[in-house]
Amino acid sequence: WPLAGRRFDAIVVDNYLHRPLFPRLIEALAEGGVLIYETFMLGNERFGRPSNPDFLLRPNELLELFAGRLNVVAFEQGEVAQPRPAVVQRLCAVRGTGPFRLP
Repeated sequence: WPLAGRRFDAIVVDNYLHRPLFPRLIEALAEGGVLIYETFMLGNERFGRPSNPDFLLRPNELLELFAGRLNVVAFEQGEVAQPRPAVVQRLCAVRGTGPFRLP
């Protein structure tokens, strides 16, 4: 992990899943920092790639992993039509206890 000891105000992960990185993402998030994570989940194999279960989130996986460690602001999972049909999970979470206000 080349970013050990560094902190970030925002981390965005899109269409990528490597479960061993989850704890490091939490560690790298600064107090008040925002994590936005979106990637494919089980069910996506109906629409093509990725279809390997190793690269697909399980139902509620992001929520279960980050709830209790970060303040979950929003969570969605299910089928989307745009930009192409897929089955995804999305999570937005903030490190800290808040209150958090958008500018």
